[in-house]
Amino acid sequence: MNRNKSKSIIISGGAGNMGQLVSDYISTRDDYSINGIYDPSYKDDKYENSFYSDNLDTDIILEFSSSESINDNISKWLKSRSHLIIGSSGLSNERISELKNDEIDRKVIIIPNFSVGAAFQKLFSKSLSFEFNEVQIIEKHHANKKDAPSGTAIDLANNINDIKTFENLNSDTVKNIVNNINVYSIRDEKYMAEQVVYFKNEFESFNLEHQVFDRKAYLYGLKIVLDQFDTLNKFTFGLENIILQKIKI
Repeated sequence: MNRNKSKSIIISGGAGNMGQLVSDYISTRDDYSINGIYDPSYKDDKYENSFYSDNLDTDIILEFSSSESINDNISKWLKSRSHLIIGSSGLSNERISELKNDEIDRKVIIIPNFSVGAAFQKLFSKSLSFEFNEVQIIEKHHANKKDAPSGTAIDLANNINDIKTFENLNSDTVKNIVNNINVYSIRDEKYMAEQVVYFKNEFESFNLEHQVFDRKAYLYGLKIVLDQFDTLNKFTFGLENIILQKIKI
């Protein structure tokens, strides 16, 4: 691995919209440098197009590939000795288990959603689920998002206390049940990423609404991870668990 002061990074999925934003951001930092891009569709000559090898010479592999290729990519990165930062909600339970039980001496950081707002929404939802007795989730994304419900909604529902759910009668939504909670999904070009968690009991209701207007929102979450990288444990799952170390209530 690179032994210089700055840590070297290969960005997997670097030709995608988020990958390009990430490479532009990392190029502004003195403590990290881009070693290459791993992406079959990468055509630019700004960075080297890295090809897979069991001996990738880089400190960190930053994974931002699509949900269609993320699990295959992780099976490759597990053979390397690089630290792994994975920004995807499409990981299978099998891959997560492999990463959690990885015996190589490196950091594995899985961040299904780099949005700071989504992290706080999850933290507050987990707490509120002990105080309210009914909940439902409505998530809205752009029309090109193939998975429904979103990985973020699934992760949130699976982390909510075992409480009742209630029905939304809006015919424009697609309903799925996750952890016995109704999760409604809407896909339309007018949305980027939005999620509302509705809590209620007999006498009151409480709604947690989060909206992303621009993909640049995810860069602040990435900044938190990179800033805190040296202090993180061997395995970290979720931006909320990094933020939780900093907030005071």
